[in-house]
Formats: sequence, structure tokens, C-alpha cells
Amino acid sequence: MKAYFDELATKYNVPVENVLSIALNRYGVKTNDFLDQRVRFSLNFSNSDLESFFALGVNTCLSSPFLLKGDLLYLEDTVIGKITKLEKDTCTSTYFRNNKKAITFNSNSRSKCAGCKFCGTYNLTDDDNIDFSTKQKVKDYFSNLLEENQIPGMNNIENVTICTGCFPSEDDLIKHLLLVNDAFLEMGFSGSLNYIGSQLRNKDKIKGLVNHISDFGIYLTLEKFLDREKFMRPEKASLTLEKAKDLLEYCSSLNITTTFLYILGLESLDAVYYYFNYFKDSINKFPIVQVFQNYTLEQENYRYEDAKNIEYYLKAREMIDSIFSDKKLTFKSWECFRGLHFDKSALERKLKK
Repeated sequence: MKAYFDELATKYNVPVENVLSIALNRYGVKTNDFLDQRVRFSLNFSNSDLESFFALGVNTCLSSPFLLKGDLLYLEDTVIGKITKLEKDTCTSTYFRNNKKAITFNSNSRSKCAGCKFCGTYNLTDDDNIDFSTKQKVKDYFSNLLEENQIPGMNNIENVTICTGCFPSEDDLIKHLLLVNDAFLEMGFSGSLNYIGSQLRNKDKIKGLVNHISDFGIYLTLEKFLDREKFMRPEKASLTLEKAKDLLEYCSSLNITTTFLYILGLESLDAVYYYFNYFKDSINKFPIVQVFQNYTLEQENYRYEDAKNIEYYLKAREMIDSIFSDKKLTFKSWECFRGLHFDKSALERKLKK
């Protein structure tokens, strides 16, 4: 397997750590050290001075060549890196990115959000009912979070991305976003506030949000292009691709940060090529592309046959970079812990020449 990964790195002109990162996200890890369904950790590859963060399935893919033993990561019988900061991966915690300049805020119970076949966050814990119903509760939570991480104040945070389970209605979501924004403003926050989801659909209500939130972003969770009604909960599948394109175009016209999330590994590269081209002029930020991970053993059955091979993801990386080359949009690796890029993308290298 190591020789094969080396060959792919040479063929696609990327560091072998990039191939290993994709493979880690695709396969997850095996271990006998603990029984948690998912873990997250920082990893230093043996031949790299870069530290990467991973959140992976544990023993959820029988064919995984990766073994976690103590603080060492093995590819079959070879040590390929050392891990630190190992912890259980759940959706209860609010966590930092980008050297603690960005926060992902899991602000609504996701254990009650079920129905998408490729997801599994609702299985991780049912102890995620933190109350954020008032500004004071939001402020108290974030004051403690900042203090625990030795951060002087919210003025040191560049952006917060709200990632939630589904709210009862779009109006409930909007009330929540406005409440959080007001709480952050009172704490001195002046960065961007972004929403990941697909419940914001009413153009007038979105425009009203933009009038209240000075630096707002919508990251639309498309996640899959074909057979959406077979894979996604009805509320999410009801957003057709045509409606999604129109919504993204409208949001871009408001000059707010606009992009979409996609889970790579569920459908053919032909579908990826067609629909990334379909959406490319509707957004102003590089899409967040996530390698499909198994939360359970059974979910491997949802993986597209070609996507069982790592080369599928490297082909997709080249394709997506090429599609967005004329828009001069590039990824930010810290925004996606299961993305396609460990190093600077071929596109970013090309733009800097």
C-alpha cells in the first residue's frame, strides 16, 4: 500500500502526505486501544513539519490499512506519524480552527437531527442539549470558552461558523442567528458570521439578515447532486438543484460570502464535473469538498464503486481545481478537516507563479 500511495503522489504531482491524508479520511483508522466510534487528533507525518488535524471513524471500514496504536499511526506495518491531542469526536463541542482565530459553533442539538443516510452525527451522543436561548447564555458560554483557551476576547476571533442540526422552521433559525450575532457584538466581535445549512431559503428574510449582520456568509449544504430524495431527509432534499443555484446567485448578488458544501465519494466523477460547472458562477468562495467518511460499517455500501479507490479523489481534486481556475478561487485547508488538500493546491501554486 505504501508503494501504491507513493506512485499516486508522483503521478498527480502532490506530496505523499496529501495522498495519505485523503486515504485517512476515506478509510478511517483501526485500533484496539478504545471503543469510541470517532476520534479526532493532531498528526505530524514522519517526513513533514506540518501538523494536520483529523476527525475520523474508528473501526468503521474493514479494509482500512491504518492502525492507531498508542500515539503512533501505522500504515500497515510502517509508522507514518505521531499523534497528539487525541479526544473523542462528537458534535457537542465548539472547536477552534486556523490557530484559534476561527470557531465552529455547534449551537443546536444535532442528536435530534436524523435522516441523511451518509451522516452519523446524531449517533455520536445525545448529550448535546446546551441552552443558547438567550444572549446572556451565549455570552456566558463563549466567555468561558475564551478563558479556557487563554484568548483575551472575541475581538481576537476572525470568524465564527454556525453549524447546527435542523431548526423547527426557517424563522426559528433566523431568530437564533440574530440572537447570536447580537451577543457577539456585545462581546466586541467584529469578524464574519457564517451559517452552514440549507434552511435559509426566503430571499426577503435573507436580505433582512444581511441588513443586521454586517459580515455574513451562507455555506449551503448541497452534499449530493443526484438521487437526493433517496439519501437526504425530506426537508433538505426539497431544495432542488435549480432552487439552490438561484439561491446562491441571489446571495452572491448581495455581496455576502457564498459557497456550498459537497461530500465527495457518493457519485461519479462525471456528475461531479457537470454540477461543479453548473454551480461555479453562482458562488464567490471555493466550495468546501469533504471526503465521504463512514460513521458506521454499513455506510461503506453508499460509497460509489470508483470512490473506493484513492485515485478517484485525486482525479476529483485536479478536476475541481481546474473548474475554478478562471475564477481565481482557492481552498483554505483549515476550513475542512476531511478535504482534498494537504498542501497548497495545484491551482494556488499556478496563481502565484
